[in-house]
Amino acid sequence: MSEMSSILDSVNSFTEAIDRHFEFVGRSLKDAFRDTPWLPDSIKPKPPPVPHRVPIVAMPLGYFEATRTWVSEHRAWTAAVVAFVGTGAFIVWQRRRNDRVKRRAGRAKNGSRTEVVVLAGSPHSPLTRSLSLDLERRGFIVYIPVSTLVEEQVVQSESRADIRPLNMDITSLSSTEETVRKFSTHINSSQHPLSNAPSHKLHLTSLILLPAVTLPVSPVASLSPPDWSDILNTNLVAPFSTLYAFLPLLVSQKSSLLFLNPSIVTSLTPHSHVAESVIGGALDQYISTLRREAQAQGVNVVHFRLGHFDYGAILSDNQQLVPSQYSPRAEFARRRLEQKGLEKPPKGQSLRELHNGVFDAIVRGRGRNGTIFVGRGARSYDLVGKWVPDGIVGWMMGAAQTHGFEAADREGSVEVSAEWEKVDDGDDRHVHQRAH
Repeated sequence: MSEMSSILDSVNSFTEAIDRHFEFVGRSLKDAFRDTPWLPDSIKPKPPPVPHRVPIVAMPLGYFEATRTWVSEHRAWTAAVVAFVGTGAFIVWQRRRNDRVKRRAGRAKNGSRTEVVVLAGSPHSPLTRSLSLDLERRGFIVYIPVSTLVEEQVVQSESRADIRPLNMDITSLSSTEETVRKFSTHINSSQHPLSNAPSHKLHLTSLILLPAVTLPVSPVASLSPPDWSDILNTNLVAPFSTLYAFLPLLVSQKSSLLFLNPSIVTSLTPHSHVAESVIGGALDQYISTLRREAQAQGVNVVHFRLGHFDYGAILSDNQQLVPSQYSPRAEFARRRLEQKGLEKPPKGQSLRELHNGVFDAIVRGRGRNGTIFVGRGARSYDLVGKWVPDGIVGWMMGAAQTHGFEAADREGSVEVSAEWEKVDDGDDRHVHQRAH
C-alpha cells in the first residue's frame, strides 16, 4: 500500500508540473502575440481581466493620533512651542519657589537680634520706609541716619523698637567720624539683653545707600551754577561722605555695600532730566571703580538698578511720605490718563521683588560684586538706551509728552518750593530749590 501511494504521489506531482509548464508556455505565447505590432487586433488575445479591488475608507483619527501626526509633520514649530512653554513654566515655577523661601536674619543663642543694617536714605522717601519695615520684620536691627529733628521724628513715628535713628551731620567731617566711632564701639561691644542671659555681639551686615528724592525736573538752561552746587552736594557728596565714614567698619566687619539707584531716566536721558541723568552716570562710574577696590578688601558691592514699583500700600498708610516735588508731574500724568479713558495708571512691580532681592544680596551673596535689575522696565529700558538709536528713543518718548511734563512742572514750581521750605525746617544744610 505504501508503495502504491508513493507511486500515485509521484504521478500527481509529474502531472501538476506538466500543467504548470503548459500554462506558462500559453501565457508566454499570448504575451508574444499581444505585443506583436503587425498582427491585427481582432486575432490578438484579450488582456487578462483586472482584479476588482475594494476601496479602503480611511477611519477618522483620534485627538492623540492627529496630534502625533501634526507633530511629526511640523517638528520645527513643535520645538519652538515646547521651548517657549517650557521656559515660561520654569520662570513661573522658579519665581513662586523663590517667594515661598523663608527669609529670616540670624539670631543669637538667646534669641536676640544680631544682624544690623544701616539704611542711608531720606526718611521722607517711601522706598526707605518700605525697606526699613521689611528688614525689621525679617529680624534685622535697622538704623536710619538723620540730620534734623523732623527726620528723627519721622523714624520714631513708626513705633518700632528695632528701627532706630542715627544722628549724623554729614556737613561736618569730625562730627560724622565721631558718630561712626561711637556706632562702631556699640557694634563691637558685648550686648546683655537680660541679666541672666548669655551676652552676644552685633554684626554690621550691610550698608544700603538709597537714591535721593530731591532731583529737580528742569531743562539744562534753567539750572544755574548754585543749583548744580546744591544738586551735587546733596546727591553725590552726601552719599560719598557717608560711605567714607563707614568704609573702615565695613572692611573690618566684612559687610556688604548696596547701592539702590533708579535706572530708567539714566538709561534714556530724556528731556528736562539732566540732573538725574548726571547723578546716575556719576554713580555708575563711582560704583564701578569702588567695586574693583573694595573687592580685594572683602566688601561685596552690589548695584541695584531700579525700575518702576507700586507704592500704593506704603503711600496709603502715610501720605506725608509722598515726595512733594513729584506732585505736579503725577497730577499731569493722571490727567493725561483720564483723557485717554484709563481709570488707573499702569502699576509697577511689587515691592516684594525688591525686598527679596535686597535680602538675598545681603545674606545669600546674590549678585556678588555685580548689578541686579529690579522693577518693571529696569532691564528693558537699559537695553533700549544701549542699543536703540537716539532718534528712535526720542520718538518713543514723544516730544509732546515731554513738553507737557515741563509745563506741569512750571505750573507747580511755586507750590513745590514752598513745600520744600517746610521740609527744610530752617536748616541751611538742606537744599533750597528755586522756582523757575
